[in-house]
Amino acid sequence: MTGQLSLAIDSGKSSTKFAFYYNEELHKMSFRTLVQEVEHFGAELQPNNYLCEFDGKTYLVGDMIGEERFNYDLTKMTTENRISILVACALAIEQAQLADHIINIRLSVNAPISIYKNDKLKKTFEQFLQNDHRVVSIKVNKKPFLYRIDSILTLPEATPMFANPSLYRDKRCFVFDIGSLNVSFCQTESLRPSLAGMFQSNQGIAMLTGKLVEALTTEYGISISTSDAATILKRGYLSVNGKKLEDSPNLIYRVLKNHLEEIISFAKSRGMTFNNIDEMVFTGGGSIVLKDAIQAEYPNACLDPNGSFGNVLSYLAVMKAKNLA
Repeated sequence: MTGQLSLAIDSGKSSTKFAFYYNEELHKMSFRTLVQEVEHFGAELQPNNYLCEFDGKTYLVGDMIGEERFNYDLTKMTTENRISILVACALAIEQAQLADHIINIRLSVNAPISIYKNDKLKKTFEQFLQNDHRVVSIKVNKKPFLYRIDSILTLPEATPMFANPSLYRDKRCFVFDIGSLNVSFCQTESLRPSLAGMFQSNQGIAMLTGKLVEALTTEYGISISTSDAATILKRGYLSVNGKKLEDSPNLIYRVLKNHLEEIISFAKSRGMTFNNIDEMVFTGGGSIVLKDAIQAEYPNACLDPNGSFGNVLSYLAVMKAKNLA
């Protein structure tokens, strides 16, 4: 038997988000885009981690893998993103209780603005994901799945507006989509993205993490790993030997503030004056990390209510509008 599923995926360098409707109910989920090929894996899987068997190889996917496996390549055509997208498809099929069928998937997926603007690169990216239109045979946590990616709708990052149109309708907005590796920028006019106002930089949270490690190491003379830095960003302070360093929050905030100002300056260098802008909108997982700095330095700015799910829910809304979901 065959079935059909419409699925939206936003696979970033840090996490993979996906969303779909089943029985008219919205389902959404995320997991870390950390992937490592393994052999004879015998450890107990922690929640939200997955063992994926595909094309004769076995991969561990999730946050059981250390931050040192983070892929800093700018391209999305990586093993990490491909395996994460294939796992997301399998998890959606499982949640929709369709695992006993061969499923034809209508997929919408994120692409960096640089790929979205180039038709040749976009088609190459779609072919990379589509498995030559052949049936994908995959096991996730030992459970088999069979599906075919029937069609792919490639959509740009920094376009969360269709998931929450009331925020953007009849307004001139500028969107900052702060990801783990890139920041994508998009100017919109009454929900319509401006092609000239779409561009990207490499000032994502990975760069911020590097700056934080350098600042804290210089200030306190201690060694700080990438994993440590991720914890520090979540907590907002540094502790050493179980003791919180009371002056560390101020230093951390200065690093966050300076990074935010560099993002704003980059946009200005591309001709964005922010004059006559009705809403400055921050979205993506990085906007959550920079939330305090954004609210303090730009109190009139808006944090997209869907946070890191802004793009993927917007993609799903586009699919519905196109009768693909």
